[in-house]
Amino acid sequence: MFTRFTEKVYLTRERRPCAFGCMSIVALTALVTVLVMMGLEAPYTLQLTASNATYWVVCAGALSGAIALYFARGWMGALGALGFARAIVGSLAIAVIASIVAGTLIEPAGGTVYAPILMVSAFIAQPWIAAIWFAGVLGAHYLMASVQDDLDYGYSGRTGRLATDELSSLSRVNLYRRS
Repeated sequence: MFTRFTEKVYLTRERRPCAFGCMSIVALTALVTVLVMMGLEAPYTLQLTASNATYWVVCAGALSGAIALYFARGWMGALGALGFARAIVGSLAIAVIASIVAGTLIEPAGGTVYAPILMVSAFIAQPWIAAIWFAGVLGAHYLMASVQDDLDYGYSGRTGRLATDELSSLSRVNLYRRS
């Protein structure tokens, strides 16, 4: 059963950079969520102790990153200067969508409204958080664009089939006899 599962989730060499880019965006969103929550004022500050609240903030950040990347996936991975401009817009879209989802998961009543405001104010007050965010998302865009570049130039990875599989059985018998 385990081999059956691993066959379903097996990533080819060409798809690994895209999967790594997606995982890096999910991890980066969890990190930025924790950094924004640590920068709040006294009663709302996230303490980095082993508590359920800390674990929930990390999980909510990761889940919101995955959801935001799913909704903004069309903006990421395009080639050229236009692709880079689309990636910048996509990184802003991912940040806003992830903050809305994470705010809803962390504090359902007011988090949906206040989380995007907190994210923008944290990016303005601490520009290094914004630099980490944009560097990570643009790095993930570069990984996704490398996969698109391979697909655009007609390179496709091994499909796991033999070259003779496309021949008819009669041609295989006549051309490739086993002695």
